[in-house]
Amino acid sequence: MRFVKIAFAVVIMGVFVFGNVQAREDGQSGGEGSSTAIVYTFFLNIAVEPFMFPLIGFVNIHRGNHTLPQIGFVNWNTGNFSTQQLGFVNTIGGDLNGAQAGFVNTAAGNTSGAQIGFVNTGASFSGAQVGFVNTAVRESRGLQLGFVNTAAEALSGTQIGFINFVDNIEDGIPIGFISIVRRGGFMAVEYSFSEFSIFNVGLKSGVERFYTTVFVSYNAVDEFATRHFALGVGIGTLIPITDLFFLSPELNNMSAFINGDNRQYLSFVPYFGFNLNNRFSIAIAPSVTWARGNDDSPLQSPSFSIAEHTIDRRNSIVFGARAALRFRFFMY
Repeated sequence: MRFVKIAFAVVIMGVFVFGNVQAREDGQSGGEGSSTAIVYTFFLNIAVEPFMFPLIGFVNIHRGNHTLPQIGFVNWNTGNFSTQQLGFVNTIGGDLNGAQAGFVNTAAGNTSGAQIGFVNTGASFSGAQVGFVNTAVRESRGLQLGFVNTAAEALSGTQIGFINFVDNIEDGIPIGFISIVRRGGFMAVEYSFSEFSIFNVGLKSGVERFYTTVFVSYNAVDEFATRHFALGVGIGTLIPITDLFFLSPELNNMSAFINGDNRQYLSFVPYFGFNLNNRFSIAIAPSVTWARGNDDSPLQSPSFSIAEHTIDRRNSIVFGARAALRFRFFMY
């Protein structure tokens, strides 16, 4: 009860001291004469430009440009903002030249600085967005680090996340589990066979200079069983030599962990490829694989190999060969 009385007294004092302060006269601007009051109660703070004090309270609202921090649960600035907003929900109606840190951060104008939160949204962005979902409404010229990253118009920076989406690549690289680039990107479906798995189907996505691969493998050594399946991921780059020939070195890791198995196969494959047309290509390469097992999952012998070297009962090096057929998507 005592706390409630103190809080009520603070609110009344704030309204009494600041509530009747005339902040701006608009009559000289040619419009109708009006005045806007400042409210500073440490719970609800409302100010207009110019206001040369930080806004610290549960809800902070500032009309116009502001150059001092806003710290609260909800922070809202209607104009340009050039300092820090710290709260649960942070919103800027103009340009941001500073930082926002909170659960949801939004800047309607151009952004130069940082947004750190669960959901971050900006227009043209130069700086860093770090969160679960990061969105640049127009162009991203900095770093987007999160689970889902999007640049609706162009990317000239870096995206690192589980899923990346870019409309157009200018001078940037998306790095993720799946990266979709609508214009200027690389996406292909591949069927391949290797010394450890006869059937491999993968999805490649990203850009030619850096793409990722997600694939599933099946080695039909006897009856159909889940223990013959494996999942894998990889990274690679596509280097054109001529219109017909290309190099495509890749580093892949396949994990046979289904049914309690824990075998790992880390492979380097320097593919040499030939374009049959603008969509289909074939590629072949030697390969070197580091096969790893454990006591519960002994090493699997390859279906074929060029050479093998057993390090111990859990590790071996296998030299083999790969071949692949690719179908490339064009999304524009």
